Amino acid sequence: MEPLAVVTRDGYVESIHYGYICVVDSSGQVLYNIGNYNTRIFFRSAAKPIQVIPLIQSGATKAFNFSKKEIAITCASHSGQKIHQETVGEILRKLSLNEVNLHCGIMTPYSEEENKRLISEGQSPSVFHCSCSGKHSAMLALAKFRGHSTDDYEKMSNPIQQEILNTIAEFTDEDIHSIPIGTDGCGAPIYILPINKIALSYARLVAHAQNSKSPYSYSCKTVFDAMTQFPEMIAGDYKFCTELMRVTEGKLIGKVGCEAVYCLGIKEGNLGVCIKIVDGNERAVYPVVIQVLRELGILSTTEFNSLKPWYRQALHNNISEIIGEIVPAFSLKSPSDNHLSLGTRYELNS
Repeated sequence: MEPLAVVTRDGYVESIHYGYICVVDSSGQVLYNIGNYNTRIFFRSAAKPIQVIPLIQSGATKAFNFSKKEIAITCASHSGQKIHQETVGEILRKLSLNEVNLHCGIMTPYSEEENKRLISEGQSPSVFHCSCSGKHSAMLALAKFRGHSTDDYEKMSNPIQQEILNTIAEFTDEDIHSIPIGTDGCGAPIYILPINKIALSYARLVAHAQNSKSPYSYSCKTVFDAMTQFPEMIAGDYKFCTELMRVTEGKLIGKVGCEAVYCLGIKEGNLGVCIKIVDGNERAVYPVVIQVLRELGILSTTEFNSLKPWYRQALHNNISEIIGEIVPAFSLKSPSDNHLSLGTRYELNS
């Protein structure tokens, strides 16, 4: 692992976030990397755009008449806003199911506004507030379409989870029997994979989406189009994934995962990117994502300026004074500065 971002206070380095970056093309060739790209990590929620492919591939989304907006939320880690709750509810209605069938658990919504509303009205969160409720509704849909049990759809013993795992293996060029399985925060299976293979799955997704002759063309294009046409469904208001896809207008998809995982699928060059901040702190992810996109030449000046608040994230003290920043501390195209140390001055060229 190498330094990827620093936290400054009054111009001095206070903390350093280490991690890994890997950029690959759809053939699996590693174009850029920082750290050992064979390191295995949990895919976490960044896996959702790949996990939903079997649902579309099966024909279930057509059979249940899912809209692109509804498909978008199956790829989401949404913030629990009203639009997210209603969209998951509409999916369940199309399946003739209800919230009792969702096994994703209940969590406080990421949306501060929605959380304040719940508190002020004396209400408790529901499964619809869970950021993974869209993914779980997709798994329910696949189970119902295939005629499998919806009572244990989230268990690896259910055939739909085997179907999803097969897709993960195919998109990552991994032997299905060599992929360790863990349990995600929502109770569904999640996979441990090498960083470069996670990046490959996103490169494959955008490559299939642009290749009309691919057997995965329709499914992958549907995922890409759903995410980019309805970015507000992927995260929500004022959230990074939403803002990134809204600003870049169809150039890429981006998806965060818990414990500071981030993946990108970039149309130009059919590129896949996987980023992992080792300490799991999400605050370091977004400046790193923007730096990667800048160095790859993906962002226009206008796009970069729109995203700049995420690139140099201001830190405030208790009286709202700006006292520092979180900033990237690496370059893809030259060796990283491994001499960074706490308490030293740090200057970043804009």
